[in-house]
Amino acid sequence: MDNYKKKEKYAILMEKLKKATDNEYYYEAIFLEYAILEDRMESLLKHAKLKYKENDGKAYKLMKKINKIKSSSEFKDKYIQKHITNELIDNIVEWKRNRDKLMHNCVELEYENNQIKDVALYGECLIKKLNNKTKLVNNYLDKNKVS
Repeated sequence: MDNYKKKEKYAILMEKLKKATDNEYYYEAIFLEYAILEDRMESLLKHAKLKYKENDGKAYKLMKKINKIKSSSEFKDKYIQKHITNELIDNIVEWKRNRDKLMHNCVELEYENNQIKDVALYGECLIKKLNNKTKLVNNYLDKNKVS
C-alpha cells in the first residue's frame, strides 16, 4: 500500500474510531484500537529497519513488537525516547492487558459495562498520542537512519 493510500486508510480508521466511541460502540472501538496499535508498532520497526515478521512471513504479535521496540538500540536515541517514552509503552502494555482480560471474559460481562467503556476511551487517547509520536519518530528515523 503506498503512502497516500495508507494515509487515507488511517483517516477512515480514525473517523470510524471516533464514531464508535461517540456512539458507545465500545467493542468496535477496542477492536479498531488494537488493530491500529499493531500497525503503529510495526511501522516503528519498519522505519527503524528492524525485523517485524516471523520467518514464515507472518507479522509479529503486538507484544513481540513492543518488546523489540523496548529492547532495540535504535529506540534508545534521545530524540526517540522523548517521544516513545517508557511511560507510553507501559501504558500501551497495560491497556493491552486490560483489553485481553475483557475479551477473554466477554461472555461473562454485562454488555453495558464501565470497564469496557473505560478501556475503549483510554485506548482512543493512547491511539491519538501514539499516532502523533509515531509520525515524529518515523520522520526522524527516515532522515537519520543509514540504509
